[in-house]
Amino acid sequence: MSLTEDHVRLKAVNHVTYNVVDKEKAMTFWIDVLGVKQIPKQVDAEHIIWLQLPSGAMVHIVETPDGPSTPSHHGAFEVDNIDAAAELIHKKGIETTDITTRNDGQRVFFLNDPEGNRIEICTRSGFGVLV
Repeated sequence: MSLTEDHVRLKAVNHVTYNVVDKEKAMTFWIDVLGVKQIPKQVDAEHIIWLQLPSGAMVHIVETPDGPSTPSHHGAFEVDNIDAAAELIHKKGIETTDITTRNDGQRVFFLNDPEGNRIEICTRSGFGVLV
């Protein structure tokens, strides 16, 4: 049996986690390059930094001696104007992949944080909610 009844169904992404060796360096990248805001952490753990997007979804930066997973997992973050987002990221000296278009019309590109964690920037999916 799966969680298909409305009161137990998975409904939204709450947060994604990125493992890093240097949490302060990672936080600077997320704030200065990607414009994400730091929020108060809700756990007593010095090795985690909590960040939040305007949607309420969070990014948790976790400092660990093992650093990023290999291969890197990634989160995908929606923007309204992907061309402008890519241009601003390039102006900060950050390399990205080319913008590509998926079969549903969604446009995407990828970049890496300073430790090699992969980050996807995308437009809203063209097929909408299917479930």
